[in-house]
Amino acid sequence: MKSLKSILFIVFSLFAALVSAQAKFYAQGASNSYVGADYKVVFVIENADASNFKAPNFDDFQVLSGPNQSKSYQNFNGNVSRSLSIYYYLRPKEEGVFTIGKASVKINGETWYTDEIIVEVGPAKQQSAQQNNSGGGQNQALDPRNSEEWKKQAKENIFIRLYTDNTTPYVGEQVFVYAKLYQRINSYGSQVTEMPDFEGFWKQDIELKDIKPQYEEYQGKQYQTMLIGKYALFPLKEGRQVIDPIKMNTLLLVSVPKVVSYWGMQIQTMEHEQFEYNYASNELLLDVQPLPQENKPLDFIGAVGEFELETLVDSLELQVGNPLHFTSTIRGTGNIMAIQEPVIDFPRQLEVYDPETKEQISKQSNRVNGSKTYNYILVPTKPGNYTIPGVSFSYFDVNKEDYISLRSDPIEIKVNGDVLEIVENELDEEGEEEMRKEFDLFDIYKTSMFTDVESHFYDSWRYPLSLASPFVAYFLFLFGARLKEEFKPDTITMKYNRASKEAVKRLKQAKIYLDQQNQQAFYNEVFDAFNGYVSDKLNINQAELSKEFVLEKFSEKNVSAALVEQFEQVLRNAEEALYSPQSFGKMQEDYLTAIDWIVKIEHEIS
Repeated sequence: MKSLKSILFIVFSLFAALVSAQAKFYAQGASNSYVGADYKVVFVIENADASNFKAPNFDDFQVLSGPNQSKSYQNFNGNVSRSLSIYYYLRPKEEGVFTIGKASVKINGETWYTDEIIVEVGPAKQQSAQQNNSGGGQNQALDPRNSEEWKKQAKENIFIRLYTDNTTPYVGEQVFVYAKLYQRINSYGSQVTEMPDFEGFWKQDIELKDIKPQYEEYQGKQYQTMLIGKYALFPLKEGRQVIDPIKMNTLLLVSVPKVVSYWGMQIQTMEHEQFEYNYASNELLLDVQPLPQENKPLDFIGAVGEFELETLVDSLELQVGNPLHFTSTIRGTGNIMAIQEPVIDFPRQLEVYDPETKEQISKQSNRVNGSKTYNYILVPTKPGNYTIPGVSFSYFDVNKEDYISLRSDPIEIKVNGDVLEIVENELDEEGEEEMRKEFDLFDIYKTSMFTDVESHFYDSWRYPLSLASPFVAYFLFLFGARLKEEFKPDTITMKYNRASKEAVKRLKQAKIYLDQQNQQAFYNEVFDAFNGYVSDKLNINQAELSKEFVLEKFSEKNVSAALVEQFEQVLRNAEEALYSPQSFGKMQEDYLTAIDWIVKIEHEIS
């Protein structure tokens, strides 16, 4: 039982210490005043339940009103703060330097004290005309019926500020832009109504976690501040770039003076009313510097930051026709999104498919970091030893103010097996046309080169020959037609040999639609690639093309169950995509499956 009480006591003490760490008690008042002027002193208790408040002595001042109270409650994006203000209106009795002593209050059983306030009081004639006209200047309560005065007071006591950690960045260099709310007036919630479009920059929002109100002195005044936005920007072009203001809306609790009667005495007190206040931050100007031209590498493509390069393959030895996965990864901090596909001179014996690109960017770091990976599928068509050359990549390091060039090591692979003949003896359209021309009959000449106009036609041997020429021509026509039919190109064989090439063309077009995330066009191309392949390869007419008939043909060709399942799965996904959206990752998976299927089915059917 004693141990339980001890634990409870410790927990309560820790909780009380935590609350006390968040609580504040302080005094506010101007450092100068004038004889005959109203002077306001405020004692503020924040984020705490207090008791036994004791004000200091005001022996050198005449107390006009007080103690008065006002409460403030603020809620911004779930961050709640509250305060209690106890204030007095005083009037200095004479010139001189006077001290307003310490006020005290009890918070969680402990006595807290404010600092003393030193006030320098000048002669009455030094009062400003503005203060006389306003009846006490900033210390007097706001009259909401005077909209110009109210807005002026609000502008001085609540505003939002845009600022950056670097006003002269390089093109592509990361800079942070902050949006911070400054407030020293009662409010009941704030919200952003309009964000700048950050034209001329690539923008990455940075996640804000556990953001709490802070207290900060700005231009000689104490404010409660709240960071409401943090953005990582990457300039896209050089020159003076302007970031437009951010706009906000706040409900203000405005103190309205009110005179009440208490036991026959007229006492001035205050009430609070809500008013909507719209305001905007400052513009932010950045002078973006161009990247230096000196020592710029030829392969530089705009990367700015700090990066590292890595390349790898999933196998160093494989069979002809089996796919090889080659990945090139660039990771680090900086403008990851600006990195482009590297230029790699792959050996011509490797058939190269467009790479799958994966981008990962962190939003929680003080610097934008991540990686960009390019995954290539390479299919060797001939056996032998091949070298995949090293990948080169250059970036500009803003800390060193110089260009850094990276290059990966070359990779040696060994390919075993026989030559892959996917499109051997294939005739393209131009070849087909040439073959047709070769077997076309020549025109029959209407006149003979042997005609002799001076000899008598009917007495010569030419006359009987001319009578026989129609019969000779007819037999030559029949002979030529028969010859042409025998040597007519075999369209079935041509389609058979061309099946894989046509399928690959369609899949390359599908990759373009994949990058554009055009789902319907992508699956249409995949669907046509599969159906076109089986139609040409298995000699199936389009009218007879059905899933059941194709599966029957696969069974006759002893196609493996794994490839049959891949065929059915991709077509099933293509059909489903017409009725429901597919994720980008699912489309990417279907694309890689389609490529893998075309490569493997070619070996099993050929």
